[in-house]
Amino acid sequence: MIDAFLEHRPLLFGIAYRMLGSVAEAEDAVQDTFLRWESVVEKKDEIRSTKAWLVATISRLSIDRLRSAKRQREQYFGVWLPEPLMATVVDPHNADSALADSISTAFILMLEALTPDERAVFILREAFDYNYGEISAILDKSVANCRRIACRAKEHLSQPDRRRPVDPAQAETLVRRFLSACRNGDVASLIAVLAEDSTLMTDGGGRVRAAPGPIRGSERIARFLFGIQANVPADAEFRLEQVNAAKGILVLSADTPIAVLTFSVTDGQIATIYVVTNPDKLRHLTRARE
Repeated sequence: MIDAFLEHRPLLFGIAYRMLGSVAEAEDAVQDTFLRWESVVEKKDEIRSTKAWLVATISRLSIDRLRSAKRQREQYFGVWLPEPLMATVVDPHNADSALADSISTAFILMLEALTPDERAVFILREAFDYNYGEISAILDKSVANCRRIACRAKEHLSQPDRRRPVDPAQAETLVRRFLSACRNGDVASLIAVLAEDSTLMTDGGGRVRAAPGPIRGSERIARFLFGIQANVPADAEFRLEQVNAAKGILVLSADTPIAVLTFSVTDGQIATIYVVTNPDKLRHLTRARE
């Protein structure tokens, strides 16, 4: 029983994380799914597909959790960003670039425009390539209804075309240049690596100082970043890490994560910088390092 669950655990976590944008909440949803799986162990012979049962359970639990989370996020202080994920968690049978892209900060943030049902259908369809018949069974909705929900989701996202895949090597080079410019106080080099209409978003959650809203424009972003350097601890360590399936920056102080930066890249420049400094959203990174 446990082996059957563990076999599908990466997939379950991947669905929950994309639904909730929170590592802690996704882990809780996976645990709840396991507890429900334990409760039906005596009836498992009646379950035609373990994977289908587990995916249906995690999807429905995530929808319920997201409904509650959305109410909380409406009262969130400042910009809300998803919790950074320091490892790519995907179904090993579908570890392609499209699936990895669907855990990027930009993609998960984009999904915030959707209702819980729209988000579930969109993720199952676009990220995990389930057909509408399978989604219908997972969510206990008619095929026609699932198609309508998917159509609404795409309309709400107002992005008719998915952004073109970014060369990982190019993205890493840009992040390295960004970090080097910040370390060296090189304003011109920093502005050069940023798109002119780039955006910086910071999430302190009201726990630590952060910009209350997005900062737009390469020059304004440069002034902001160099202006806050005095607040960076003297022992701060900056590490290039794989974050949300792309190269990002982990900032440590006294070996404790204090910030994570992720990036979206367009046309050879950094288009958006996402900075999470809310300690609540970094706590799982401390546990993982321990």
